[in-house]
Amino acid sequence: MSDPGLESPPYTEGEVLLSVRNLRTRFVTEGGDVPAVNGVSFAVRRGEVLSVVGESGSGKSVTAMSILGLLPPTARIEADQMLWRGESLLDAGEARIRQVRGAEIAMIFQDPLSALNPMHKVGRQIAEMILIHEPVSKKEAASRAVEMLNLVGIPQPAKRAGMYPHEFSGGMRQRAMIAMAIACSPDLLIADEPTTALDVTVQAQVLEMLLRLKDELNSALMLITHDLGVVAGISDRVMVMYAGRQVEVGTTDQVFYRTRHPYTRSLLRSLPRLDDRGTDALTPITGAPPSLLRLPSGCSFHPRCPLVKERCSKDVPDLNSGGLGHHPAACFYADEVSGDTASVVGGRS
Repeated sequence: MSDPGLESPPYTEGEVLLSVRNLRTRFVTEGGDVPAVNGVSFAVRRGEVLSVVGESGSGKSVTAMSILGLLPPTARIEADQMLWRGESLLDAGEARIRQVRGAEIAMIFQDPLSALNPMHKVGRQIAEMILIHEPVSKKEAASRAVEMLNLVGIPQPAKRAGMYPHEFSGGMRQRAMIAMAIACSPDLLIADEPTTALDVTVQAQVLEMLLRLKDELNSALMLITHDLGVVAGISDRVMVMYAGRQVEVGTTDQVFYRTRHPYTRSLLRSLPRLDDRGTDALTPITGAPPSLLRLPSGCSFHPRCPLVKERCSKDVPDLNSGGLGHHPAACFYADEVSGDTASVVGGRS
């Protein structure tokens, strides 16, 4: 049987770059094993934007870092399949993983101030990325670093290349991180909460730039975020995660307009509405995400679910489509989750 998270819904046309099946990542701690990612399957094709959405602790970032081998030694990573352009990353040695990381798959981290080295100038850090992966001279690498800063829209790039990270504004540091990530023209960009600390104007500029760079590099973008509103207008597909599991996977229109999981619906309803005149209160999600050390029985979302039924606290729902014409959702009562959430989606009708 095919994996719904991997095979459905229909993908956009293009080469399959990354294919992950049944990824499981746990952390060994004194208090017990923490199942940070539990059975996640997905694929990313060239030219598309896949957004991974969920609250903090849902497993979004751990999923990405499991692929890139960026987790600490306490992490235990297993998967039935993890293919990068047809090559198994599970069987690749550390040298090959280092080659893939940065040159073929690049990651834009959430906090550029901590990701950038405060002791080195920005241009030097970008040039070092190029020197690691390509046989070029230091002079050529330095020139390319300036080109990258110019490409991401930093004014006076030659001057800025000689400055330190603390001399950049928050938006400029994020752009510098993106410049470093695209320096070797990777096929896949993974952006982990790239706009969290930015105001809405700069946020829009960064998202627009990521889309432009994806098209210019003929690559793919995997966007990790907690905000469904951010991904509404730029994503081809959306994967919603909760407590380490996928709970809904579909095209952007399917997830926003034909929502099939109560958690996704709750996320959408917690967004400000475009037609709100200031008189409507937001609808928060009650409770808090569970501790991964003490997951509730049955469906992990059932203690917070407004549609909870007796079965939800006993059995764990699989990610399944529920029939022809539906997209995958991990809910026993997915077909009962209805309601038009279109009004909360910015710029769509």
